[in-house]
Amino acid sequence: MDLKDFEVLKMLLWVVPGAMIALFRSFSMRGTFPAIGKDDVAAFILGSVLFDFIALFCFTGFSLTEKIQIQLSPGQWLLALVVLPAIVGAALGFLEASDAIGRLLRNIGVRLPSPDATAWETAFREVGNGAVLFVSLKDNAQVFGRWVGGRGGSAASTDSKTMDLYLGEIGTINVQGQYVPKSPRRGAYIAASEIRWIEVIG
Repeated sequence: MDLKDFEVLKMLLWVVPGAMIALFRSFSMRGTFPAIGKDDVAAFILGSVLFDFIALFCFTGFSLTEKIQIQLSPGQWLLALVVLPAIVGAALGFLEASDAIGRLLRNIGVRLPSPDATAWETAFREVGNGAVLFVSLKDNAQVFGRWVGGRGGSAASTDSKTMDLYLGEIGTINVQGQYVPKSPRRGAYIAASEIRWIEVIG
């Protein structure tokens, strides 16, 4: 390995693992890869540094690093730079999408940076099961519903250009100001073009 190859290798180690982690984290959560801008490079570098640090500690104990660099084959470098970080990113995205880690971190005051492009996507990714939504429509009509999971549950578009909404349960507000679900249970689809604003309660 000559000096030029070593410099290229260092550049790849600084950027590629972090990029793979960020891209596959988003893909695991949203089903699409995010757009990449120049402002993302700093996050890629930070992710790469953390990944490289942990990988070196786990596999080498910070010893014989130069020897390992020389002996790795192209296939092994592909595994180290692309495949393993992609698996790590996908696993992180899966765990975060389940919100198990997110709830734990929020309880201690830590919020992970959102991979979502809009406040709409972030809000509906984090809205709690059972939360009541008050949707005001452009014709001044009002829709009250509850965010419910499971089969036939609520859903919000992850497409920032088509922000439609389905409430898996709708209801009314009684004179005491409490939400009362309709019986039998029914849902309502609300087109993005009809929504004026949404209030989330609970």
